[in-house]
Amino acid sequence: MTSALHAPVPPGAVHDGAGQAPRPPRRRMLGTPVTGTARWVLAAAIFAAVMGTSLGLGGVIRDMRWLVQAAVVVAATLLLPALLRRYPALASYAPLGAVVGWCVGLTLVFLPGTAVLGFIPTLDTVTQALDLGADASTVIVSHVAPVPSEESMHFLLSAGLGLAALVIDTLAVTVAMPAASSLGLVLILLPGALTTSNGISGTSLGVAAAGFLLILGCARWYAPDGALRTDTPKVASGVLGKAAALGAAVVLLMTLATQAMPGFTQGLYPQGTRPVGQGGGVSLDPMLTLGDDLRAQSGRLALLYRTTAAVPPYMRLTTLENFNGKVWEPSPLPDGLDASLTNLTPAAGPSPAVPRNSIDTRITVPGVGDGWLPAPLSATSVQALPGVWLWNPVTETIVSRSGTTAGQSYLVRSAMPVLAPQILADATAPPRAGLDPVFSELPRDVPGIVASTAATVTAAAPTPYAKAVAIQDYLRSGEFSYSLNTPVSGGYDGSGMGVLADFLKQKSGYCVHFSAAMAVMAREVGIPSRIAVGYTSGTRDSALDQTGDDGVRWAGYEVTGRDAHAWPELYFEGLGWVPFEPTPSRGFVPDYTQEDSAPLVGPEANPTGAGQDPSATATTAPATTAGAAPGAGGGTSSADRWLAAAGWVFPALFVLAIPAMVRRLLRRRRLAQVRTPGPGRAPEVVAWQEVLATAVDYGYVIDPALTPALQSSAIARFLGNTPPPGLELVLHSYERSVYGGTAFDGGPEALDALADAVEALLARFPSAVPPARRWRAAAAPASLFANPTR
Repeated sequence: MTSALHAPVPPGAVHDGAGQAPRPPRRRMLGTPVTGTARWVLAAAIFAAVMGTSLGLGGVIRDMRWLVQAAVVVAATLLLPALLRRYPALASYAPLGAVVGWCVGLTLVFLPGTAVLGFIPTLDTVTQALDLGADASTVIVSHVAPVPSEESMHFLLSAGLGLAALVIDTLAVTVAMPAASSLGLVLILLPGALTTSNGISGTSLGVAAAGFLLILGCARWYAPDGALRTDTPKVASGVLGKAAALGAAVVLLMTLATQAMPGFTQGLYPQGTRPVGQGGGVSLDPMLTLGDDLRAQSGRLALLYRTTAAVPPYMRLTTLENFNGKVWEPSPLPDGLDASLTNLTPAAGPSPAVPRNSIDTRITVPGVGDGWLPAPLSATSVQALPGVWLWNPVTETIVSRSGTTAGQSYLVRSAMPVLAPQILADATAPPRAGLDPVFSELPRDVPGIVASTAATVTAAAPTPYAKAVAIQDYLRSGEFSYSLNTPVSGGYDGSGMGVLADFLKQKSGYCVHFSAAMAVMAREVGIPSRIAVGYTSGTRDSALDQTGDDGVRWAGYEVTGRDAHAWPELYFEGLGWVPFEPTPSRGFVPDYTQEDSAPLVGPEANPTGAGQDPSATATTAPATTAGAAPGAGGGTSSADRWLAAAGWVFPALFVLAIPAMVRRLLRRRRLAQVRTPGPGRAPEVVAWQEVLATAVDYGYVIDPALTPALQSSAIARFLGNTPPPGLELVLHSYERSVYGGTAFDGGPEALDALADAVEALLARFPSAVPPARRWRAAAAPASLFANPTR
């Protein structure tokens, strides 16, 4: 009697050379060609999905000139696999063809002069590609989003989109898992979600979702052999209905998840994509989106430090000196920076005649770190810092291209200049000729209110120092107020020139607005300026106090996200870069900006620390000189090139791991089908298919002329001549189902026994082959490339 669960000859039965069981339809797995129009339609769908989703990267880079270049690379990546799928013997090499097309596309667009015939890569092509990658990593480290639209960034975006197209093509077409192609689209969305202040827009998300549904629909529109389905209206109706339901469910789930999940900040994008833990540390993004940082990170620990200074110092991360009218950003890192942190000498520090005081500061970053090293100003050495860190004497900042400060604890020694009003008042010499003009440049479209305010405020000031104090006093006067929310509600949050005009009208903002306003107005009156980004001195924590073996008292401080800060630094010839504090209710007003203050002997002269700006004791910081400018944006060292190349290791490993992941998922799905049968192939057939597939993975060659019984005997000999436990059960169940029309009976317990027999049988294969064969079975399962179950 035939069970209602199985037909006498199931549609999924495997024809292995015995009887007249019909062959099932061909499946679009590795090694199966996708013929006719289907392969081109699928390639076009993937191209449209990738390029449409890439529009979400508009906030990562300043313009969209890279879009055409990326389109050529993505098209080349998808073209060759589509051609290979036309021929059955070459279809299994489609992923390799995609890699070749990716390389050819990048070479043709970016490096034709190094290639044979303009598109065949050479060793010189690889070298220059590594250079471009290293340059791109430098741009990313030293700039903020949106980063400059440089050729290296065009190369990086094009390479990334081509790699995403390769992953999607492999998942959606090669291994017939179109739903998994969403992974590639998510990879494209991540840079915009994680690096821009506005994150992913609803439009960008909608385009990505539409691209995913397009791939999903096209993959279902065609029959397994690539021909258009004859029941197109019915299929179309079902596909479109499921696609609409799936899309609505995904959007609803993302909307609810970002609102309901604990640890996420307010909003959908980008805040909703940024989990903020309850413990650990935080990372201050070295860009002028400090408003978001202050609002999101308030109260969360950033770092701890102990210092021998009586007055705690500000902690600098980086400096921003390049102002194009829209955004402040760091200058590119010079080439050949020193990795030795034992003798840190600034490029434009104070003259030897300026007195200094030495202090020690031990800093600990307990949680999430940053690529920029928090350190007091005027650092002379850094000790006990693991990893490779680079000292930039032009900016007096310390940065790592590969590591972060997470979990680091290190000692910074500083030589703090001792400044007084008279010393600054006497510094009237014009800036040295070698000082980089980037510190004085202003855009042409300076709003009239910015220039007129600067002129009015400094009209009675006779010296550069007096002008600087006048600007600081004006911004700290009662006319202005500190507010994190007013710029947001007023629509002028940021640091661009138009924002400064609105800020000077509204007279309310936070440190970004005050520091940017003073830096721009200082340049208006002829004083070079820049903005330092880091932390104020934090909060005193006596529990961290410590007395050294030499009797020196180390005072402890805790720095949190609410201490994130930006402050301006102005250049005075002979004194270097001098910090000011124009932001009301933040930090300390430097003593040297108060005319009635007496000259300080050093930190020890003010044991209480009252009234003294922590940043005042640390004067020098990032200065860009003409001597260092030629190195900026120049060539990269061999180590940098290989460091950039290492960034491609993980994507490459991911691509190489796709066959292993797919095979693992397929095995798990088959075993689940054995234990819990559903519509489709009988569990006995599925169990036999998995045995055959595993045998092929480990090197067994199937002879299609053998009956299942003879095939079973051959597999037993392959495993060591001793009939493995469970093989007879799997064989007899398969024969009874396919050829005898007898259903496998016994209920769930019997199905579990069959699945256990399959698992026990599969466990025998690794011990029957040498290690090299085991590795090949895991990394490149042959059953995917020559599917024995068709």
